[in-house]
Amino acid sequence: MRPTKPSPSFLLNSVDHLGRPIDPSVLSVAQEIGPGAVRYAEKLLGDPALAINLFEETAATVSKVRREKAASGKPDVTDVHGYLFLAYMRRVRRQKRMETVFHDPNSLTLARQAQYADVQDVERSLFLAEALASCDRVTQNVVLRRLEGYSWKEIERRCGVSCDAARKRFSSTIQRLRKANQRSSGRAK
Repeated sequence: MRPTKPSPSFLLNSVDHLGRPIDPSVLSVAQEIGPGAVRYAEKLLGDPALAINLFEETAATVSKVRREKAASGKPDVTDVHGYLFLAYMRRVRRQKRMETVFHDPNSLTLARQAQYADVQDVERSLFLAEALASCDRVTQNVVLRRLEGYSWKEIERRCGVSCDAARKRFSSTIQRLRKANQRSSGRAK
């Protein structure tokens, strides 16, 4: 029988990287489910730092939701384990979808992708900033908040437009960006 090495303990900060606190009750649940959940997200995203940041953000968001429910007198989340895990998986899937918004991973070989990743990030950011400059302030906020991972409900509250209107603004802006990107990449060839 092979000797087994104990796995290193999973340590999670009590504050996420944005400075939002994580309640002790949520933190203890996060310590329990974190190793498996983060390991899965690492495989899916390919970036351990991003996986742990998303986990901390999710734990802070769950803490905030529980505080808001308590303050408003609404019933608390009954299954914190399940709630935290599902919220994290939604956030990971959202992040994975956002990665594919602007580029097709099949267009370059893996070696070239790694070689040009930093340059592509800068170019994408410049392209996005240039394209958003032609949009009104509300549309800019909707697109940037959605790309940051905000839910449609959060966008509705922060931007003052309905969820449906926000989706339509986001969708039409992304379509316009894709067309512009295709035109510019067509000229570059």
